[in-house]
Amino acid sequence: MERITQYLHPFHFQTLESTIEMLLHCEEKDSTLINKQAMDWFRSVEKRFSTNLADSEISLLNALAGENCLVSTTMLEVLFLAEAYQAITDGNYFPLLQKSAPMGLEKAPATLEWEVDPAMKSIKLPNHTNIDLRGIEKSWSIKRLAEYMQKNMSLEQGLILAGGDITVWGRGSQKLDPWVIGIQNPWNANAKLGAIAMSEGSLSTYSPFEDKMSTPGSDIVQCTVAGQDMVECQVWARILCTLGVEEGLALLAKRTSDCEAVVHSTNQEMHYFGREASLNRRWLDMHIDHYYFQDVVSWGIYD
Repeated sequence: MERITQYLHPFHFQTLESTIEMLLHCEEKDSTLINKQAMDWFRSVEKRFSTNLADSEISLLNALAGENCLVSTTMLEVLFLAEAYQAITDGNYFPLLQKSAPMGLEKAPATLEWEVDPAMKSIKLPNHTNIDLRGIEKSWSIKRLAEYMQKNMSLEQGLILAGGDITVWGRGSQKLDPWVIGIQNPWNANAKLGAIAMSEGSLSTYSPFEDKMSTPGSDIVQCTVAGQDMVECQVWARILCTLGVEEGLALLAKRTSDCEAVVHSTNQEMHYFGREASLNRRWLDMHIDHYYFQDVVSWGIYD
């Protein structure tokens, strides 16, 4: 039976310091309202979480470090999420930074934590600290919008892209082609290193060389993580780039059974972590140099 690709309406706008692109299976008459709701959502997220806006909620929270600060339910949700990933990643994701002259901001000691009063909906940061969510707010906002579009707007197919973060849904039917997403070549902006085919799920690509707030220091120049949860993919893409190939993949194998990853190292080699069955079925047209199979009890490098 011939596979089907249905018409998708494109949307394009700028917010969250990123270009937002969406492809949605919707009626033309609904597109204006959908575009407005999506723009309003992302702009509300930016107003709440952008540290570049002096009047954002998170900027106020950072300015009041050392004092109790009333916060929104949304802020509490994202901060609880940040705490969870700090634990999951053995502290390698750290949203709390300490101000220290003359170096600016650095990781706060493990003894420093923010205090939460859920009943009062207040947060108290330690003195001389700042919160930097490191992209969780963006991946969370994509995840929440995708859920809203499916449950409340009955949009059966969709793709939402913001920077290197992508979530897709609605291609689980055998009659529909999967979403095929190209993987950027970190050494050639005009080329792809391959692609990934997904019916449902999320994907995050991160490079410390494209992040103004990051200092490249590991043997990884770019990492792409695929899974079901947008936030999980985004966090692990950054963690792998921070820790490097060996330490990063070991921690990923220890902490997740859902995510798969393609890692590009400084010596221009490609490392694959995931299920053996996913190769050439999910990850397409890639020249893999090293394999780490998560469905093997004792996994290692296979040249």
